[in-house]
Amino acid sequence: MKQKEVAEAMGIGRSTYAVLENNHNIIPLKRLNDFANFYNVSLDYTLGLTNARNYPNSKKDIDYDKIKLRLKQTRKSYNYTQSKLAKYLNTSPSVWCDYERGRYLISTNFIYEFAKKFNVSIDWLLGKID
Repeated sequence: MKQKEVAEAMGIGRSTYAVLENNHNIIPLKRLNDFANFYNVSLDYTLGLTNARNYPNSKKDIDYDKIKLRLKQTRKSYNYTQSKLAKYLNTSPSVWCDYERGRYLISTNFIYEFAKKFNVSIDWLLGKID
Protein backbone atom coordinates (compact mmCIF):
# COMPACT_ATOMS: atom_id res chain seq x y z
CA MET A 1 0.00 0.00 0.00
CA LYS A 2 1.11 3.51 -0.67
CA GLN A 3 1.03 6.09 2.11
CA LYS A 4 -1.34 8.19 0.01
CA GLU A 5 -3.93 5.38 -0.13
CA VAL A 6 -3.86 4.74 3.61
CA ALA A 7 -3.92 8.47 4.37
CA GLU A 8 -6.97 8.97 2.15
CA ALA A 9 -8.79 6.11 3.90
CA MET A 10 -8.01 7.75 7.25
CA GLY A 11 -9.11 11.19 6.07
CA ILE A 12 -5.69 12.81 6.49
CA GLY A 13 -2.95 14.05 4.20
CA ARG A 14 -0.09 11.84 3.06
CA SER A 15 2.51 13.94 4.86
CA THR A 16 0.53 13.75 8.11
CA TYR A 17 0.34 9.98 7.73
CA ALA A 18 4.08 9.80 7.06
CA VAL A 19 4.76 11.64 10.34
CA LEU A 20 2.51 9.20 12.23
CA GLU A 21 4.00 6.17 10.51
CA ASN A 22 7.49 7.25 11.48
CA ASN A 23 6.51 7.64 15.17
CA HIS A 24 7.09 11.38 15.21
CA ASN A 25 3.65 11.98 16.74
CA ILE A 26 1.19 9.91 18.75
CA ILE A 27 -1.67 9.01 16.48
CA PRO A 28 -5.02 10.31 17.76
CA LEU A 29 -7.37 7.51 18.80
CA LYS A 30 -9.98 8.34 16.18
CA ARG A 31 -7.35 8.15 13.42
CA LEU A 32 -5.94 4.94 14.89
CA ASN A 33 -9.44 3.49 14.69
CA ASP A 34 -9.66 4.54 11.04
CA PHE A 35 -6.32 2.81 10.42
CA ALA A 36 -7.41 -0.40 12.15
CA ASN A 37 -10.70 -0.38 10.23
CA PHE A 38 -8.88 0.12 6.94
CA TYR A 39 -6.78 -3.00 7.55
CA ASN A 40 -9.66 -4.86 9.25
CA VAL A 41 -7.68 -5.47 12.44
CA SER A 42 -8.41 -4.73 16.08
CA LEU A 43 -6.93 -1.79 17.92
CA ASP A 44 -5.41 -4.28 20.36
CA TYR A 45 -3.62 -5.97 17.47
CA THR A 46 -2.54 -2.65 15.99
CA LEU A 47 -0.96 -1.63 19.31
CA GLY A 48 0.65 -5.02 19.95
CA LEU A 49 -1.58 -5.99 22.88
CA THR A 50 -2.75 -9.24 21.28
CA ASN A 51 -1.84 -11.59 18.46
CA ALA A 52 -5.50 -11.89 17.45
CA ARG A 53 -5.93 -9.85 14.28
CA ASN A 54 -9.59 -9.09 14.94
CA TYR A 55 -12.59 -10.01 17.08
CA PRO A 56 -15.85 -11.59 15.96
CA ASN A 57 -18.74 -9.12 15.68
CA SER A 58 -16.43 -6.14 16.08
CA LYS A 59 -17.98 -2.77 15.35
CA LYS A 60 -16.26 -0.16 13.22
CA ASP A 61 -17.24 2.87 15.25
CA ILE A 62 -16.16 4.05 18.67
CA ASP A 63 -19.06 4.16 21.15
CA TYR A 64 -18.43 7.36 23.11
CA ASP A 65 -21.06 6.53 25.74
CA LYS A 66 -19.46 3.18 26.52
CA ILE A 67 -15.96 4.65 26.84
CA LYS A 68 -16.76 6.78 29.84
CA LEU A 69 -18.68 3.98 31.55
CA ARG A 70 -16.03 1.35 30.94
CA LEU A 71 -13.14 3.57 32.00
CA LYS A 72 -14.91 4.32 35.27
CA GLN A 73 -16.10 0.75 35.80
CA THR A 74 -12.63 -0.68 35.25
CA ARG A 75 -10.92 1.90 37.46
CA LYS A 76 -13.38 1.27 40.29
CA SER A 77 -13.14 -2.51 39.98
CA TYR A 78 -9.44 -2.18 40.87
CA ASN A 79 -10.21 0.23 43.73
CA TYR A 80 -8.37 3.08 42.06
CA THR A 81 -9.38 6.66 42.74
CA GLN A 82 -9.21 9.17 39.94
CA SER A 83 -6.27 10.77 41.74
CA LYS A 84 -4.37 7.50 42.06
CA LEU A 85 -4.91 6.66 38.40
CA ALA A 86 -4.00 10.18 37.29
CA LYS A 87 -0.76 9.93 39.25
CA TYR A 88 0.03 6.57 37.61
CA LEU A 89 -0.62 8.07 34.16
CA ASN A 90 1.26 11.25 35.00
CA THR A 91 -1.72 13.53 34.41
CA SER A 92 -4.08 15.52 36.57
CA PRO A 93 -7.21 14.15 38.23
CA SER A 94 -9.26 16.78 36.37
CA VAL A 95 -8.06 15.46 33.01
CA TRP A 96 -8.99 11.92 34.02
CA CYS A 97 -12.36 13.14 35.28
CA ASP A 98 -12.98 14.73 31.88
CA TYR A 99 -12.31 11.37 30.19
CA GLU A 100 -14.72 9.55 32.50
CA ARG A 101 -17.37 12.19 31.93
CA GLY A 102 -16.94 11.89 28.18
CA ARG A 103 -15.95 15.53 27.87
CA TYR A 104 -12.90 14.56 25.80
CA LEU A 105 -11.89 11.42 23.95
CA ILE A 106 -9.11 9.76 25.91
CA SER A 107 -5.67 10.09 24.36
CA THR A 108 -4.05 7.12 22.70
CA ASN A 109 -1.13 6.96 25.11
CA PHE A 110 -3.42 7.04 28.17
CA ILE A 111 -5.80 4.36 26.90
CA TYR A 112 -2.82 2.18 25.97
CA GLU A 113 -1.31 2.48 29.45
CA PHE A 114 -4.73 2.01 31.05
CA ALA A 115 -5.38 -1.17 29.04
CA LYS A 116 -1.97 -2.60 29.94
CA LYS A 117 -2.32 -1.70 33.63
CA PHE A 118 -5.74 -3.31 34.02
CA ASN A 119 -5.35 -6.02 31.37
CA VAL A 120 -8.40 -4.95 29.35
CA SER A 121 -9.00 -4.67 25.64
CA ILE A 122 -8.87 -1.24 24.05
CA ASP A 123 -11.51 -2.44 21.60
CA TRP A 124 -13.73 -3.29 24.59
CA LEU A 125 -13.02 0.03 26.32
CA LEU A 126 -14.08 1.85 23.14
CA GLY A 127 -17.27 -0.18 22.75
CA LYS A 128 -16.13 -1.88 19.55
CA ILE A 129 -16.65 -5.29 21.16
CA ASP A 130 -18.77 -6.51 24.08
